[in-house]
Amino acid sequence: MPEVISELYIPKPPKEVYAAARDLAGLKPYLKDVETLEVLEDHGTTSRTRFVAVAMGKKVHWIEDERWFDEELRNEFDSKEGDFDVYRGSWTFLPEGEGTRAVLKLEYELNIPIFGGLLQKLVKKLMQENIDDLLRGLKERCAAA
Repeated sequence: MPEVISELYIPKPPKEVYAAARDLAGLKPYLKDVETLEVLEDHGTTSRTRFVAVAMGKKVHWIEDERWFDEELRNEFDSKEGDFDVYRGSWTFLPEGEGTRAVLKLEYELNIPIFGGLLQKLVKKLMQENIDDLLRGLKERCAAA
């Protein structure tokens, strides 16, 4: 099953970076393939978010369930609703020097007929680009704060 991982140093304290990451709607401008990012529910330690993205001209829908662990500065997420057969991952925000090492891991399986075996490498490339963009956007938001 494909997995993509992105890491980025952000020169802000972990609590600040974690707080910025919790504002998922605020990160939408950095997700170029995401048409819709709508927080459906936010109960503090859990939230649900609806996503619609476009990959190779095809819309991909999913609802993500997020679990936030404030004391540990980490997040786990998955989706049981939508086009992904498997969609789960985590964010961690680790102290590093004067700042934070943000790590985003995503494991997914997307079996849509238009995305035949030959296109799976391109899908993986798109998934990697999206999580890289997300962390770069998080860094930019933190720098502007």
